[in-house]
Amino acid sequence: MLRGLIAKGGEALAEFRWAQDSCRRYSPRAYRLYWPIMLVSIVFPAGIAWSLRGLINSVDYVLKGHTADETTIYPWLALGFLMALGAAVCNWAQGYLRRRLELDLQYALNLRLLEHNDAMPFTASEDQGYRDSLNRANRTPEIHVGSVYRFTVELLVRFAQISSLVAILFWIEPLLFYLLLPVGCPYLLFRMYLSRRQFEEVDSRVRKQRWINYYRGLLTDPEQTGEIKINMIGVELIRRCAGIMREFRDLLIRYHYLEYVGAGLFSLASIGVIYIAMTSAAMAIIQGRLTIGDLVIFGSAATQLRALVESSIGLASSLRWELLHVSALMAYLDIAPDKVDGPVETVVGARGAVEFRNVYFSYSGSDEAAIVNLSFRIEPGETVALVGSNGAGKTTIAKLVAGFYMPDSGEILFDGVDCRQMTATARFELVACVFQQFGRYAATVADNIAFGDWQRLRSDTAAIEAIGRRAGIDQMITAMPQEHQTLLGREFGQYQPSGGEWQQIAIARLIARNAPVLLLDEPTASLDVEAEKALFSQLAELARERTAIVISHRFSTVSIADRIFVIADGTLTESGSHQELLVLNGIYSRLYGLAASQFYPT
Repeated sequence: MLRGLIAKGGEALAEFRWAQDSCRRYSPRAYRLYWPIMLVSIVFPAGIAWSLRGLINSVDYVLKGHTADETTIYPWLALGFLMALGAAVCNWAQGYLRRRLELDLQYALNLRLLEHNDAMPFTASEDQGYRDSLNRANRTPEIHVGSVYRFTVELLVRFAQISSLVAILFWIEPLLFYLLLPVGCPYLLFRMYLSRRQFEEVDSRVRKQRWINYYRGLLTDPEQTGEIKINMIGVELIRRCAGIMREFRDLLIRYHYLEYVGAGLFSLASIGVIYIAMTSAAMAIIQGRLTIGDLVIFGSAATQLRALVESSIGLASSLRWELLHVSALMAYLDIAPDKVDGPVETVVGARGAVEFRNVYFSYSGSDEAAIVNLSFRIEPGETVALVGSNGAGKTTIAKLVAGFYMPDSGEILFDGVDCRQMTATARFELVACVFQQFGRYAATVADNIAFGDWQRLRSDTAAIEAIGRRAGIDQMITAMPQEHQTLLGREFGQYQPSGGEWQQIAIARLIARNAPVLLLDEPTASLDVEAEKALFSQLAELARERTAIVISHRFSTVSIADRIFVIADGTLTESGSHQELLVLNGIYSRLYGLAASQFYPT
């Protein structure tokens, strides 16, 4: 048990140091100023109480005739005014610095989370555990980190304030200290335990929180609204979301109830303790051992002390809560990018040759191989189409070529260089892709095209316009409200492209990327007949310069390929041209016949 407590203490200390370092790094001005202002604020509660005691005693002396000098009250009034003014200024400064700290941390930590997520490999995006960890880290990190710093400072200040009040009260009537201590300690332990249990229960439901986010996004996504309304499933989706939200609400209500029951019991006990001590102080006044001013300051200081002790215990409990959130943030940022980076930073003179040698691959968590002993070679400048049933492994092959995954065994070579010997950047430089779920960026048309090679094209308007002409979308762009500067997308944009227009822009982005290998997964899925014909012409032109790998269920698209690979159960079963595979009378011929029968039924 002792070792466990020491270990937990060490973890809490590490979390505390990390939060302090983050505040110092990202908001140095607020960090430097917050400490001294809080330290100065220590003197004001005791100073106000002391000035009040002096004022009351001075007035009492004048009224009783002990002195005729009424001006004796002025120093105490001046002291009280200065103490109250100082407290007000410190409160104002603390509020400003708290907000400044939060804003600086909000910018820096959210930027760091985005950068860390961007540095992670593609496989992380498909990992449920990783996404749970990201969700934990994304829960207002700036508030949790900033609160650790602020709560620590405030606890130290309140401890000093409590000490000063205890000193005054102990001098007047020490009984209060001895009675309040056994009341406060159990309440502190109770609140610390409650914070940890609440965090653990909320944290164990992180995936349910992601479900809430999913339903919220689904129900407010313009792309989904039509289907939700026509199928009249909005009520059902809301019901499912409400069930999870209700679970969270009931959980928090339960803990808030326990928290307030504990606070109520502490308030009752501490008020009882104060009045027991007040009775003792009143008796001391009657016996002549204390003055009326002593009783007033005792009552005022005792009330302040009770409030300070209660709020400090709440603050310590909140600090524990924030440290647990910081721990989740640290755990996410400690996830190391599991990258396979070799020594080759660029493939010099890459021409686009792609070769698979006895490649096996399984998805994480699956016992079944998605790719089995796959071998083929694609020559530079060759166009190859991948054909097969859904789930045959076509898109998996494309993702292996793109470098999103590494094979479990076997080799994938680009111009003779094993992909494992390359850095991730070197792998990505070799391939340009248009996947089924292509990007629809809320940005200008020019940016949407330039994202294909952002470093080269971001300020080259002429090159972007030339790519648009080459992609055959120049007339489409001219018809938009501000041509290349038209902001696209329903969320923020001036123009909402159709599905086919988005796909044509994605293909222009592919052309913009000067990569030797092109990957097109269902490139004509959203295109009309004219746009499909134009794409064929573009592919024919591009194929003279680059290697193209095309995945499609449209045989009009597939038939233009130099070779067609038929994929079944993760391996290559047939290979050849369109005519050769028809003569072979195998899987391809059967699939082609099924497609043809839809248009030319017998």
